[in-house]
Amino acid sequence: MAKAATSLSLAGLILVAANLALAVSAATTHTVGGNSGWTIPSGANDYSDWASTQTFAVGDTLVFNFASGVHDVIEVPRASFNSCSTANQIGSTFTTSPATVPITTAGMHYYICGFSGHCTAGQRLAITVTASSSSASPPTTAAAAPTALAPGGGSTVPSAPSPGGQVPGSGAISVPSLAFVALSSLLASQFLF
Repeated sequence: MAKAATSLSLAGLILVAANLALAVSAATTHTVGGNSGWTIPSGANDYSDWASTQTFAVGDTLVFNFASGVHDVIEVPRASFNSCSTANQIGSTFTTSPATVPITTAGMHYYICGFSGHCTAGQRLAITVTASSSSASPPTTAAAAPTALAPGGGSTVPSAPSPGGQVPGSGAISVPSLAFVALSSLLASQFLF
């Protein structure tokens, strides 16, 4: 009896640790502009190009590296972004580098440098933020996707991805599923032996 209670306690601790690891690893820190940082772009260094290589989600963080006193970071609505205006700014102006900006809402977010001429010279960033960075999908089953007969009438071929974005039988396993499998294996080994 004591062994079963100890096993359940250990399994509970492992499950809590797995969930913490998932929560911590789910958020991403994005250094705006990569190694170039937050500055007036030169040549091919364009913030829209940089943003197109990133995936932004609620819970992520933007880090703006810039020379303090020479640049700043201001979040603005779309109209202000388009006109490079600091009117109607959202929140405070970040004047000290590095500026760490948490992403707390989904949708479009717009950032500019408020120094005269910097935004019009290209020092502005527009990003699209998804609802959550922990986009782990629920486990999928073969019944989740419609199927069609393969040529020759043999086996079935999925005609569309499942709601989780995976084709059943593709071998893709989400991280929570792996944690569940590990926990199940641990519990089974404690009770079977």
